[in-house]
Amino acid sequence: MEKSMNQLSNGCNEMEREDSLQANTKAVIFDFDGLLVDTETCMYEAWEALLSSYQVSVSQLQVAGLVGCSAPATDLYNLYRQASGLSISNEEIVEQVLRIAYQRIETITEREGVLDYLQQARKLGFNIALATSSEQSHYLPILERLQLTHFFDHFVGAEDIAKERRKPQPDVYLQALSLLGVSASQAIAFEDSPPGVTAARAAGIRTVAVSNTLTRHLDLSEADVVLSSMTDMPLIPLIHHLSEKSS
Repeated sequence: MEKSMNQLSNGCNEMEREDSLQANTKAVIFDFDGLLVDTETCMYEAWEALLSSYQVSVSQLQVAGLVGCSAPATDLYNLYRQASGLSISNEEIVEQVLRIAYQRIETITEREGVLDYLQQARKLGFNIALATSSEQSHYLPILERLQLTHFFDHFVGAEDIAKERRKPQPDVYLQALSLLGVSASQAIAFEDSPPGVTAARAAGIRTVAVSNTLTRHLDLSEADVVLSSMTDMPLIPLIHHLSEKSS
């Protein structure tokens, strides 16, 4: 009898915890590249493959500096031209890099813990948005292949934000908040790069940085919480931790 009462009490406490979560948090917003799917490591591997044919190495740090940034990879373009001896445009180099990268992207799955977070967010009744600087033609086929599209209520991508207003500017997150119909204090953003973290924080959103193979080399300290994987902390304890930090 005492055991049954304890089980009932524990069940009630869990329900109260979830009710509290729903009162303070109503939406979660996810970046795409490098966070849900580690396309960024695929890009590094593509640069590595392209340059290795000329016996030139490229470090993770060289490519990591481009993550979440819309600036051209000028140093890498010049390195390729110097190594190959070819007079070739930036666009032609990008075409070669993307061809190699997409061969890898077509076979990768979502990062560890992503599915658990999405499922738990749905169970808690949260609305979910994607906020990315990538075009729909890039992220949507990958989400469809991984059967993750149905988790998202809204998508905000490159087509929706002027190029000069993309991350680290907050516009992509401000638009996501508007579509979700929530205030910044009612949302949590998940990012993997410094420009993304800056964008989310500039929008006033509590931000969790989840580093990957490349961005672990970068400074993510502007985020409220930094994880190396979503498996480091389940969603519910993470939200409670964020609530305690902001209270």
